[in-house]
Amino acid sequence: PSNSLICYECGCDQDDTTTCNCDTTSDITDNDYCAILEQRYVGTTYVQLSRIPRNSSWVYIEDPYYVLTQESIRYNLTTNQWYLWTGSVVFGCDWDLCNSPSLINSLPNSFKYNINSTWLNSNIYGTGSVTSCHHCDTEVCGDATNPSDFDQCQMVTCNTNVTSCLAYDLWNNVATGEQCYQSQCAPEYLNGANAEIYGGKYRIDIEAVVYLAKDRSKYDIWELDVYCAVNNCTRPTIFQEVSQQLTLEIGDLSAYPPIRPLPIQTTTPIPNPLRCYSCDCFNQPTCPCSSTVVSSLDYTYCVIVRENFGQQAYIYADYLKLDATLMYIEEFPYALVEESIDYNEKTGLWFTTTNFIVYGCNWNLCNKPELIPLLPNSYQMRLPEAWLNSSILGSGQPVSNCHQCPEGAQCGTTDFLEENTCPIQSCNTTCLVLDTYEDPEYDYLCYQSFCLPPDTQDYQLDRHKVEIEGIVYASQQNVVHLWEIDIYCRANDCSRPSIFKELRENLSVVPGTLAALFNETYDPNIPQRRCYDCYCHNQPNCTCERTTIMAANQTYCMIMRESYGQDVWTSLGHISQDSTRVHIQDFPYLLVEESILYDEQLNRWDTITNFVVYGCNYDLCNHPSLIPSMPNSFQMRLSEAWLNTNIKGTGQPIRNCHECPDGPQCGHSDYLDTSHCPIKECNTTCLVLDTFDKPNDDLQCYQSFCAPPDSDDFHIDTHRVEIEGLIYLNKQPLSVELWEVDIYCQADDCSRPEIFTELKSDLTVVIGDLSPFNPQTSTSSQSTNNPPTTTQSTTNPPTTTQTTNNPPTTTQSTTNPPTTTQSTTNPPTTTQSTTNPTTTTQSTTNPPTTTQPTNSPPTTTQSTNSPPTTPSKASLLTSASLFISLIITIFLMNFH
Repeated sequence: PSNSLICYECGCDQDDTTTCNCDTTSDITDNDYCAILEQRYVGTTYVQLSRIPRNSSWVYIEDPYYVLTQESIRYNLTTNQWYLWTGSVVFGCDWDLCNSPSLINSLPNSFKYNINSTWLNSNIYGTGSVTSCHHCDTEVCGDATNPSDFDQCQMVTCNTNVTSCLAYDLWNNVATGEQCYQSQCAPEYLNGANAEIYGGKYRIDIEAVVYLAKDRSKYDIWELDVYCAVNNCTRPTIFQEVSQQLTLEIGDLSAYPPIRPLPIQTTTPIPNPLRCYSCDCFNQPTCPCSSTVVSSLDYTYCVIVRENFGQQAYIYADYLKLDATLMYIEEFPYALVEESIDYNEKTGLWFTTTNFIVYGCNWNLCNKPELIPLLPNSYQMRLPEAWLNSSILGSGQPVSNCHQCPEGAQCGTTDFLEENTCPIQSCNTTCLVLDTYEDPEYDYLCYQSFCLPPDTQDYQLDRHKVEIEGIVYASQQNVVHLWEIDIYCRANDCSRPSIFKELRENLSVVPGTLAALFNETYDPNIPQRRCYDCYCHNQPNCTCERTTIMAANQTYCMIMRESYGQDVWTSLGHISQDSTRVHIQDFPYLLVEESILYDEQLNRWDTITNFVVYGCNYDLCNHPSLIPSMPNSFQMRLSEAWLNTNIKGTGQPIRNCHECPDGPQCGHSDYLDTSHCPIKECNTTCLVLDTFDKPNDDLQCYQSFCAPPDSDDFHIDTHRVEIEGLIYLNKQPLSVELWEVDIYCQADDCSRPEIFTELKSDLTVVIGDLSPFNPQTSTSSQSTNNPPTTTQSTTNPPTTTQTTNNPPTTTQSTTNPPTTTQSTTNPPTTTQSTTNPTTTTQSTTNPPTTTQPTNSPPTTTQSTNSPPTTPSKASLLTSASLFISLIITIFLMNFH
């Protein structure tokens, strides 16, 4: 059963909570729980009903059935009194529709925290001013077994305009006593005129949680923040002292049932279920894990992530959304590493650190914890110091040139930039230059540059740094593909777009040995099929040595050649077994789509081939040596007399056209009930579509409608016949079965259902020589390097530089015809999935609109949204719920 809860998704103001009585719900993400968030401000209170990712908070939620409050004991400078302020209340639960709007008014107003004012005056307020505080360069963390080393935090003198201290204590795991301590001089803004807006500089902020399925008289303190002005008030023991002084009244929580309601059994299965390990650890070389989570292979995969923070390492195993990275994942498994090359201004030396490592895979329990020690420590991505000094560090001049792209990233090749798009401006701080390689092989990138704001006490960025993300796929373990490069620089003109090409030329990488990490590349329990996987543009032979492997029970191998004017795209790869509207009855097969069009200027009928597909179902059967033998056409022809009478017509302004408003009507050729597709007058083009689901049984699906009038953005062919013919190569003698026939016509009554029977009677075909595709006997599901006999090499095809693994997707709606004014030189835009092979349905003679430059490879994107390149554990949400989840997550992850 699905693990995805149904949660309410609403928002309202406390003055009118009736607007939260909505019917909007979500159930799209597994491993979430439902929540009600109440955020209180001076003038109003906002309420959000939504869902929260299970691991979205810094402190681990032991049980997602809880009430949490964030409150503050503050000092009023006007009355010289201490008072309690409640900032937020969160209710979390984990059964369907548990965050009901009816519970809003039952949220507690406060846990009524209280500390004796005498103690507060002595230990927090004091004289109202202090000159020195403890200072920690980073968080100091420890637990009951390994106590924190507080000697790392020494007393320092604060700036003259800072008169208070700030220290916080965060319990990462209350059960084990794991906590992190940080202390510093308080931010300067707390001494300003608006200090009270931020809560003031004398206060104790408290976050505490009550688990509703446990003893409700007990609570866990998540975090304590102390803002104080007493000498040594940031001592590490202050938090224990606060806890001892603290009293509270949890109040009435009877509106929340003590026992969770029994879950409603659901029969809705998770599509393509994928089980991943789900655990996290701090500073452990291994991370024992038995907990698992189920998601869907359709939009997630399993990961192991190790993030480095100074001397500390955070490791977690979980699932990740396919679209959580800006860059497209070509295949699984993979290992991604981000490294930083930083400049130490004290020593004058460049040094390299590894920020994070991600291992991704896409079969059940593939992110097993025993792989953690095998994760690479580094790809040793290095740049010469001479290049770094001249291109990143610079000569120390106070002002340098920096391109400014205020409208966001600009995409293209390295020579794409126009002055008016990203003009050069002077910059007296750090220039930040970002670059994402959408297609590294073809130097296609997305570029952005801007001058950073000046540093402040609370906001300081590196002045000289290069961050590089590199990915290695199991199929090419000695090749590091660059994903993204971020440059922080002060050299003059360091934001020039060509700097990324120069960097790549100077970069050296040593990925090391990854054979143990990539020992398994697929689920050993599921039979696999290996196919050649490349694409080529205007290359008759399309040499290819790259292969990929996918589940044999879901895919087969294919070669596709698509023609767009003078451009030809050839694709080799996997194709999903259920990707075609008409069922494939046998392998191997050849499919050809041809269009018969009327040329108004020459007054003649012409025939063109749109695409040819070869499909087969054994390892490496789509060998590139077969490409030159792909048929150019089946020469599917109709007599001109028939075309003139039944398609072109006599030119009358209004004609009869059947209209099927309820969609395609399916049955045998004599099935049509005119009440389902009544005849209407049509003064444009009549579109008549026929799909032969079972050609041998004369079972077909019929659709007809009158096309909308042409406009500046929409033009349709007035006289055209598109025919898809299929040959099963195992059936002798060879014959062409019709898959689909689409008719664009202006003859009267050209949409009559029997026109397809008449067309079949008039149609002639010439198959030609298909002997290179004679079926080969496969004796094993394992890889074979013996393709059909050919005069070209059959064991070692030439090396190719193509890296993208999925060919272009071609689709056509059964109700909306393609426009005919689109470019015939650009290939189609392709939307690719990392788990599902390319879907090939019906194509048209005109490719879809594309924004890519001529002769560029197809753009590959990952579906739904664009999160940051740093792996995100965000859930698949709608725009609204993503925003709501973001608000809640920000609240839960108090960032200091």
